[in-house]
Amino acid sequence: MTAVPAPTPVMLHGFGTSARLWDAVLPLLGGPAPVLILDLPGFGDSQDERHSVDGMVDAVQERLTGLTSFVLVGHSMGAKVAAVLAGRRPAGLQALLLIAPSPPSPEPMSDQDRADLKAAHGQPERLRQHYREITRLPITEQMTAQLVSDGLRASPAAWNAWPDSGSQEHAEAGTSRITVPVTLLTSVADPVITPQVVEGLLRPAFPQASFTQLQGSGHLLPLELPAEVAAAVRAVCAGRAARP
Repeated sequence: MTAVPAPTPVMLHGFGTSARLWDAVLPLLGGPAPVLILDLPGFGDSQDERHSVDGMVDAVQERLTGLTSFVLVGHSMGAKVAAVLAGRRPAGLQALLLIAPSPPSPEPMSDQDRADLKAAHGQPERLRQHYREITRLPITEQMTAQLVSDGLRASPAAWNAWPDSGSQEHAEAGTSRITVPVTLLTSVADPVITPQVVEGLLRPAFPQASFTQLQGSGHLLPLELPAEVAAAVRAVCAGRAARP
């Protein structure tokens, strides 16, 4: 085998968070290799107003200029964006790592859950309650404060766009065109992307993917199990850095 430089991980956060979602993962990746961490439109420091799934994909694709070899790593909403982008077959894409991913098909969510999620915007205590409900392992108070801060600074348009439309968009046609290896990392205790979603929506959408199910974590795997997430990123990148 001939070793070639490892691809650059391009990290896409989930709904309501920001590039800071990966703060606990980054120190565990090891080595000086570059990592590209992006704020999706309307979240973190982004002022971009393209809040549809395709709009977010466009925004990410524009940031890939100059990358000759990369792996897309997406969490939750960011995983749907990553999968749709992979379906466009951008030059240089080597692999896809989807973590607790929102499926390409509409994400199962009741009308009440959508209303509750929208009502949490701008409400610190409601945001805290939301993150208590979707996590299963303890996270630090600093992490919780960061999540609340990211929720408060998200634009109202971006916050509402995901439950109103993005999570309900059909993106199956685009993701069916993926040709690179796909790895899915989920948790059996995730109350958002449940085992039922994994079996009913994700396995059919990614029939050739490698599936790894972790134990104990809720939905925020990068915060709850950062070592396992970092190991998955390293493994996917190392696998694409080896060539016959």
